Amino acid sequence: MILIDIGLFRSWCLQLPEATHEVSGKEEYFKVHNNTFAMIASNGIRIKCTPDNFKKAIQHPDISASKQYGQFHWIWIHSCQNLYIEDFHEYIINSYEIVVKNLSSKKIQKKLLEKLSHELDLPWKDVSSVLFEDFLALLVPDTASDIDWSKSPVFLDKELSQITKGSKTGKRIVDKLAQVYRLSGEKKWVLCHFEIQAQEQSGLPERMLTYSNRLEDIHKMLVASFAILADDNPNWRPTTYNNEIWGTRKTFEFPIIKLLDFKDRWDDLEKSDNPFAIVVMAHLKMLETKKDYQKRYEWKVELTKMLYEKQYPQEKVYAIFRFIDWIMMLPRDLARSYQQTIHQIEEEKKMKYITSIEVMAQEDGMEKGKIIGKIELLKQLKAIKGLAVDQYNQMMQSLNAQLKAFSNPPIQAVCKAT
Repeated sequence: MILIDIGLFRSWCLQLPEATHEVSGKEEYFKVHNNTFAMIASNGIRIKCTPDNFKKAIQHPDISASKQYGQFHWIWIHSCQNLYIEDFHEYIINSYEIVVKNLSSKKIQKKLLEKLSHELDLPWKDVSSVLFEDFLALLVPDTASDIDWSKSPVFLDKELSQITKGSKTGKRIVDKLAQVYRLSGEKKWVLCHFEIQAQEQSGLPERMLTYSNRLEDIHKMLVASFAILADDNPNWRPTTYNNEIWGTRKTFEFPIIKLLDFKDRWDDLEKSDNPFAIVVMAHLKMLETKKDYQKRYEWKVELTKMLYEKQYPQEKVYAIFRFIDWIMMLPRDLARSYQQTIHQIEEEKKMKYITSIEVMAQEDGMEKGKIIGKIELLKQLKAIKGLAVDQYNQMMQSLNAQLKAFSNPPIQAVCKAT
């Protein structure tokens, strides 16, 4: 048997846009617009998958087909012994997406998926925007040296989102479009494409071609397209799109930057004054420590200390800190230890800026306050007999369970195979 941090699971589910929590007997249901996307029972956790992901998931030793809902592609996670915390989190997000995409209202679908995409992509988008010059200088130095940085780049992410609307890649990606000026004075559009999934994606070359063609058609100029690959497969290096029919051939080539290659340049990253080096280091250590969360905790503390010692501008520190905190995900007990360690460092260094840990603490406090307020309101309604007893008990049970998600130490449930 293995312990699953149910408090962490609850908090992940409830962080999703407009997610709600209901309790019925010994089971808990997480819903969006009254449609269930995750369940907690005494013997494990149940989550919905796509048909393809369902086939892959049930091959995992910690996962089986749900006995009751397997025909609808629900999986049963009965332990976390071999399941990476990132994969666990990804299953929750994917289940939420599946349910949202089946809502009857297209307007609500769009709103919820846009909220979800914004929240998931924000750390990558923030760090690549705030550190854009540093980002290019580290990853594509020849390109960076040809840009006139006296003229601020103009980010056109909204325009790019219109171009990519309706693109069904099956995976979430982060795209960035920027207008920059060359030292020659010539205006150029730069399309920077991040592949942030920890697995290869066969459709990347075709997508790069599609976006390049659409942008070139709109702006009547050649677009410089870069693929930054953040996966963990050293052999996946797509650089070309090829297609041919009856002697007609279409070829599109683009440069790639494989973040995994920086592993052999670790000493250079440590010595670098480029702040984006810490971003790359955090990503590499996330991949390296998937099976060792104690080691990840130690590296997360070490990289945060390094960030503080560099004395970068506040805006850059905050963007990098947010990225480190997001990508180097920890179980809740280690996450709390990390918060305490960083608070102590801040006190010693007398930091003058607010960190994302303080922001998280404030948000936790606000959310906890909202739940307590709802509990008090329910008590008042019960006192004036404005609520049926069964309804009061069900709602109170749900709110108390949510309140426990903020407790420390975390709540845990024992999952036993049946």
